Amino acid sequence: MFGYDPAASPPAVRPFSADRFVDPQAREAFLAELTRDGAVADYLLRLRRADEATVWVEVTATLHQDPDGGPPQIDAILRDVSERRKLEDRGRDLSHQLLQSEKMAALGQTVSGVAHELNNPLATILTWAERLTGRDVDAGTRRGLETILSEAERAAKIVRNLLTFARKRNTTRALVDVNAIVRDTLALRAYEQRVSNVTTIDALAGGLPQVFADPNQMKQVLLNLVINAEQEMLAAHGRGTLVTRTWYDDEAEMVMLEISDDGPGVPDEVQSKIFDPFFTTKAVGKGTGLGLTMAYAIVEEHGGQIRLRSGAGGASFFVSFPAAAGPRRPVAAPVPLPPPATAGSAVLVVEDEPALATAVTDALRDAGYEVDHAEDGQAALERIRETRFDLVICDLKMPRLDGPAFFRVLSKEQPALARHVVFVTGDVAGTDAERFLTESGCRWLPKPFRLTDLLRVTEDVLR
Repeated sequence: MFGYDPAASPPAVRPFSADRFVDPQAREAFLAELTRDGAVADYLLRLRRADEATVWVEVTATLHQDPDGGPPQIDAILRDVSERRKLEDRGRDLSHQLLQSEKMAALGQTVSGVAHELNNPLATILTWAERLTGRDVDAGTRRGLETILSEAERAAKIVRNLLTFARKRNTTRALVDVNAIVRDTLALRAYEQRVSNVTTIDALAGGLPQVFADPNQMKQVLLNLVINAEQEMLAAHGRGTLVTRTWYDDEAEMVMLEISDDGPGVPDEVQSKIFDPFFTTKAVGKGTGLGLTMAYAIVEEHGGQIRLRSGAGGASFFVSFPAAAGPRRPVAAPVPLPPPATAGSAVLVVEDEPALATAVTDALRDAGYEVDHAEDGQAALERIRETRFDLVICDLKMPRLDGPAFFRVLSKEQPALARHVVFVTGDVAGTDAERFLTESGCRWLPKPFRLTDLLRVTEDVLR
């Protein structure tokens, strides 16, 4: 148990000497109880073996005082319970993980609800701001409108990021822009980094080929690496510099991502265990030991690799993903939109949020469309039975008759018009709404949307 040579003399084996205890205070408490009660049963101690490795033992012992005044004698039975202790620790970790999972699920539902409530007013603000910036106004008013537009877009991006991480999504892979993933993830940490004195420097290569991956899992990997780097830098220096870099490895045909920090680095003895399950260097309650394990598994599942390089000047994690087949994408200049060629078409807007409905209908009228409004699916069916429409722009969630139910009735009554329906909605990934939109084949826009996107999709469907 203690690793002593079997030929060692009994006096050389002293498991209760001071240098065998990992915690000196534990020795004092053990001897105090043994002296007071004369015996202990199943007393848990952490001791050192002959090779200095630690071992958990349970001690059942009796103290015998020497009647002649000599040193007392301890008769003890020691049992190695290291494996049991490890299982108990792992059980506590799993219990903590379950509790955290339940808390995060509740938090996710709350955040998702709040984000959805913000979508409609943000869509209204974006639509009005974009309309007003197109009018002839003085320079001061234009600057104010541009500020409103840019800040509303910033808020919309925050809402999208909150929905990304609040909702439990099905694994769905698609062609992904790694640079966009990096920017979206760093935007989530922008406020915390600013107030914590963490500076971020990004060197993202242009024209990278896309990768075939699950964007939400990629964000999970990146967010874990970024938060770990922030914590290490702040613990060591109270501030720090985080560097994110992307490039394309032509020889390996891999898109590379680097996350570097100027923290204390990862000790050599820890580096080989950094991706092991339940391994953490953080204080109790501060880390689960599963973050890097999950990151490693996600990257491996995508056919990539993740590795660590560390030194005195900080740590760097390198993540690689296989590039999707096809040539590298050129950095293209934005193409201006042509003027609408479908003006004069009759459009029905089905939206239960009055402010958003007004903004959308007015914007479509400005673009030359004939527009009517219905506050829900039931009212929309009544309008359609009375008047001919070329296009329907419909919210997905509404009282009385929602979007999917409205579409099913419309498909039976007017199948031609059902092919000219555009839905607008909040987050849909991993929900019944996603399955409905996939099955229906309808075009849709996520809230909050830009007016230019709405006009583009409107024209595309009408053509």
